[in-house]
Amino acid sequence: MKKRYIRIRDISQIDTSKISIYDLNNRYVDALGNIFGLKYNRASRKVEIIKIERVHSSEMHQFQRKMMINREHQHSMGTEETQHDSMSDEADYPDGEFFDADIFIEDVMTGVDTHRERIRGILMNITDSGIVNRDHKQISTEYDDIIRNLDIEGTQQLDKMESYYRELTNYPRSITYYQSKIEKDGKNILERLADNSEKTMKFIYYYEISSSVRRIYTSLKKHVVNLENFVASNKSDDGPAMNKHQKQSYSDAKISIKNTIADIDKILKDNEQLYEFCLNPDNY
Repeated sequence: MKKRYIRIRDISQIDTSKISIYDLNNRYVDALGNIFGLKYNRASRKVEIIKIERVHSSEMHQFQRKMMINREHQHSMGTEETQHDSMSDEADYPDGEFFDADIFIEDVMTGVDTHRERIRGILMNITDSGIVNRDHKQISTEYDDIIRNLDIEGTQQLDKMESYYRELTNYPRSITYYQSKIEKDGKNILERLADNSEKTMKFIYYYEISSSVRRIYTSLKKHVVNLENFVASNKSDDGPAMNKHQKQSYSDAKISIKNTIADIDKILKDNEQLYEFCLNPDNY
């Protein structure tokens, strides 16, 4: 889904009572460069406004330039919208065209719960489909191994990534602690930022999050793909006929697995941009 970046004067212009599910991916940038997103609170059943990050001045100029180019392009093509309300300065960017490191990280952390719940749902659907024959020792053992790996190298690692994110944002350790974790590719940046502890910690934040995302989601994808192969190979046309509920559960599991792999591929692709961003000294 494309992100929609909307320039506003202040957050009072965001009317949450008029927000639909299709608006939850919007990002709002106010006059001071603050970025806001939307989050659905399940408990209160209301949409909430959350502050994501403040844009640096150089990034804000780049953002405004992109909006200007977008409007000029629309005008030249004769497609400029005639509607001008309180949020008229809008720009729709395809995924990846406008990359913001902080928004990407926030999106990844927000999506962790979704992936955990989706994995649970997939396993439940596989159980309900009846394709795992517990009387068949080889099939049963293979499936149990996949479940165990998904838990240890998937769900538990997502939990650790969330905890590490909270550590880096709320109560980071000393710079020397993180310096020992930085690989060779980041040593040069550390040396260039050595005289500024704030910039050094900012680099460490981006670098460590990027490393965690790459490691954890690469591993998670491997095990989800193993699960996909297992599901595909264990629906035998020669076996007992599935009832309607089992067929639906099997179909739901396959669709969810496919969507999860697509999500992971997108995360890993965008994470490459985060990695390039954190290794660029001009971003600090």
